[in-house]
Order: sequence, then structure tokens, then C-alpha cells
Amino acid sequence: MHRLVCLALALALAVFATDLNDELLSAARKGDLAAVKALCEKGASIEAKTPYGQTPLYLAAMNGHGDVVRFLLDRGASSEVKDTFYKASILDFVVMRKHYDVAKMLIAKGGNSDEQLSDVADGENTDLVQAVLAKGNVSQPALDKAYEAALDQKQTAIADLLKKAGAHEPAPPVVVDPKVLESYVGTYKTDQLPFDIKVFVKDGKLYLQPTGQPEIAAKAKSPTSFEYPQYQLQVDFNSAGSFTMKQGGREFQFKKAVAQ
Repeated sequence: MHRLVCLALALALAVFATDLNDELLSAARKGDLAAVKALCEKGASIEAKTPYGQTPLYLAAMNGHGDVVRFLLDRGASSEVKDTFYKASILDFVVMRKHYDVAKMLIAKGGNSDEQLSDVADGENTDLVQAVLAKGNVSQPALDKAYEAALDQKQTAIADLLKKAGAHEPAPPVVVDPKVLESYVGTYKTDQLPFDIKVFVKDGKLYLQPTGQPEIAAKAKSPTSFEYPQYQLQVDFNSAGSFTMKQGGREFQFKKAVAQ
């Protein structure tokens, strides 16, 4: 009987903790600082997660709730969390949504300068890039990659900052035979994602365009490998009829369904 009572108590406590955690996630998403403080005092986990791996800090930051972000960071919440669907960091979402004051708080508390530079370099905000560079510890490869992406996107001010920080000039572009590029043209499908990708050639460059999305120009690394630095995306053609798309540590296999 004693064991049954202990088990029942443990289950009740677990359910209670789960309820607190759910309430904390909801309060952080709404930006309710008073509720966040109260729930933390009651024992809610500061690193509670949604089914997609988003923590209270993640939810508060991506919605621009600076006071909640500051409170959670001061309590030691991790700023290195990535969601499990997009594989996006907190900082990545914050910059995309232009919550720049929140971004500065995350930069100050974050640890991986290389990842932070990657997150902010394509956001067109020089103050954020300068904040990451001022912290130091940015590796040469990360600096060079961000510089190359800034040049590709014609972000002159950011490129100048990165150049002054010691970025190297990128290697000359790889020239791919036009016939090879034309062989890749078509519409590609995969069972792994709910959209198709149209591949076409324009002005001598290979372009990708996911269904309902803007077209993006590729940078050739070789006749079969192309990258899109601003999206941290790489496409490797296995043949003229299939390619592997790599992004955020994930791989997706596409096959040509329609030749054009």
C-alpha cells in the first residue's frame, strides 16, 4: 500500500508540473511577465518545451517580448535552443521578425559566435553584426562565409564590416557548362516535403523556386553542387533527374517529375 501511495503521489506531482510548464509556455508566448514570474516561483521548468522544442525563452523572444526575455535570461535560460521542425535558433527567428532589441540581449548572453554571425549577417542590420564581431571568437571560415553571402546579396555595409574584421575575398565563381545547367531544368518532387521545386536557368545561372516562394539564385561550387548561402542551403545533383537538398542538418531527396 505504501508503494501505491508513493506512486500515486509521484504521478500527481508529474501532472502538476506538466500543467505548470504548459502555463509557463503560454504566458511566455503572450508576454505576460507577472504570470511568468509567478509560474517560475511555483516550480515551472524554465527549459520546458513545446512539441517542436521551443522553450519559454524561445517563444517570448520570437514574439518580441523583451521584458520576459530579460527575466528568463537573468534566470539562466539557455539561448542556444533550436526548434525541431525548422532547425532554427532563437536568434534566427528574432532577426527574421526584426525584434532587434531582443536580438542584442540574445547576442550578449549567447555562446556560439559563429552561429550568431550566420543568424544576423543576412538580416541587414549592421548593429547586430557589429555586436557579434565585438564579442570576438568568430572563426575565419564563419567570417569568410558571412562575407561571401553579404557580397552575393549586395549588402554593402555588412560586407564592409566583415572585410574590416578580416574576412577573405571569396574564390572566383565556378563556371558550369550551359548544357549541364539546362540538363537540370524541370520540376522536382519529394515525399518528404509538401511542395515541389522548379529548377530553371536565367542569365546563365541556375535558379530554384519552391511552390509559392520567391526564386533563389544558386552559386556553383562544382558542376553538380550548388549552394544558397543566405539560406544555408546546398543542392547536390546526383544525376540530371535527381538532387539532394541539405539544410539545417537535414537531407531531402528530390526526383524530376516534369522536364521543361
